[in-house]
Amino acid sequence: MIHAKSLNTSLLRTLALVLTLIWALIWSGAIANAAAGRNGPDAAAAETPGSSKPAGNPADGGAGVPDRGRKGNPDTPAPPRGDQTGVETGDTPPHGPRPGGDGPGVGELPPAVVILDLLRRLPQWPPRDSSDPGNEADDGPDRTPPRGDVDRPGRPRVSLPKPPRVVVVAPGVPFTPKPQPRSAGAPPAVTGPAGPAALDREVIVTLQPGADDATVFALAQDFGLDGQTLYTSTLLGTRVVRLRILDQRTVAQVVQQLSGDARVDIAAPHYIYTASQGAAKPLPIPQYAPQKLRLAEAHALAQGKRVKIAVIDTSVDVGHPVFKGARIQTFDALGDGKGAPEPHGTAIAGIVGARAQMEGVAPAAEVLSVRAFTAAGQSSARSYTLAILKGLDWAALNGARVVNMSFAGPADPVLEKAIAAANAQGMILVAAAGNGGPSAKPAYPAAYDQVLAVTATDDRDGLYKDANRGAYIAIAAPGVDIVAAAPGGAYDISSGTSLAAAHISGIAALMLERNPKLSGKDVLSALRQTAHKLDGAAAKDAGAGVADAAGAIKAVN
Repeated sequence: MIHAKSLNTSLLRTLALVLTLIWALIWSGAIANAAAGRNGPDAAAAETPGSSKPAGNPADGGAGVPDRGRKGNPDTPAPPRGDQTGVETGDTPPHGPRPGGDGPGVGELPPAVVILDLLRRLPQWPPRDSSDPGNEADDGPDRTPPRGDVDRPGRPRVSLPKPPRVVVVAPGVPFTPKPQPRSAGAPPAVTGPAGPAALDREVIVTLQPGADDATVFALAQDFGLDGQTLYTSTLLGTRVVRLRILDQRTVAQVVQQLSGDARVDIAAPHYIYTASQGAAKPLPIPQYAPQKLRLAEAHALAQGKRVKIAVIDTSVDVGHPVFKGARIQTFDALGDGKGAPEPHGTAIAGIVGARAQMEGVAPAAEVLSVRAFTAAGQSSARSYTLAILKGLDWAALNGARVVNMSFAGPADPVLEKAIAAANAQGMILVAAAGNGGPSAKPAYPAAYDQVLAVTATDDRDGLYKDANRGAYIAIAAPGVDIVAAAPGGAYDISSGTSLAAAHISGIAALMLERNPKLSGKDVLSALRQTAHKLDGAAAKDAGAGVADAAGAIKAVN
């Protein structure tokens, strides 16, 4: 767009230039006549008053003609081009009358100087900083980097967040200045139309080995995501980032986009896991599990000495009477400061390592209690990928040989990789088969090849009615109407594959006391060889049958 004011200004400039040229010619003639009258026709050059240099000195930047575009001494350096003030100060003497000359009098400037100065004072149009949308700059294309929204090929238009001001690599610490307000213990959940439950608008990303903080922040910016947690996993050997979606993209869309980035190892939804917990009943009822497992005979051979069992679950009531004299370490993977004792974790830890008032499977073992689940504000205890990963890492760092995972959820590539790494380090991984019922799909982590999947049976060796079925189930153990410790020094009777898994974890600890070099395959092989085989319809869904603790210990001597 060409403004009318701009056109008028151009015409004025052209007219002024023509007048300047005419006036300059007249002025030059006057100077020549004056010089001829003072010095005669033979004069070659004239000394400029107030200067020690000849007027024609090339060092002055000219060929004998002073710079008439400024006032004062011609030897004074010219101001930088673009100076728009029109005012110059200094000690330069004013122009005065030349002896015998016909030039201008005191204070009079050459007409060319006057007109050029007027041209300098004409306003720029449009102004350089004008916000007029019709402004068209004539300085070439604008090369200023774009701000704010950026269009990226193959990606939605996203608003890039500012880089975080705080860099924290400690587990569980937010690394953005403004984390989303929510409870870490009870995050929101969403179930997609064709997928399992996951945290709402969140993804988990594991980066390629060697990624630094700059890589993490760049990834979040490039994809328009808000960093929630930056965590370095021991088992995975790399950084894990919890990211929140800021726009209307779905979790599946963001996962697909991230999976195509060279900086990303794994991108996945932030899955939710639930504790495999059945209904509780009031006491009293006697324990039958010790007889079914032949624990009295087993304890004459081993009690789990020098073996550490990690229990990834809800918080444990470590002050319960059943733990009198027990060695228990605790770790809060949720980190929300709400670690009050809860029933599920207390029950599982009691089955594994109770020392008094009830018979634990491995009473001499050290229990590593990992709070990764909470039932606060929910019908059942719940956790998510990153919390479980932190628990696995902590267990590995603290020397756990057995890991009890009495929970179930979807197939998760992040946890699958971590479990494979734990297995490679010699950790025995035990998990509940799930309480989804006969028609349920395989539950994870139990369905992973490196994990001992455990189902539940009752006092008559009948299969628990709500237990998952499938070929991935390895072994069975008592899990129906089990006497278990409860918070506050109480006891409950509960059912579920969680309780069955705890029994097998304790048996694995007994076996490791007898032979610390056992691998997960070795433990499974001994359990299968010595298990009590089931008859009828339950046999195909109970793996090798009901475990025999005493027989398994003898098999690994």
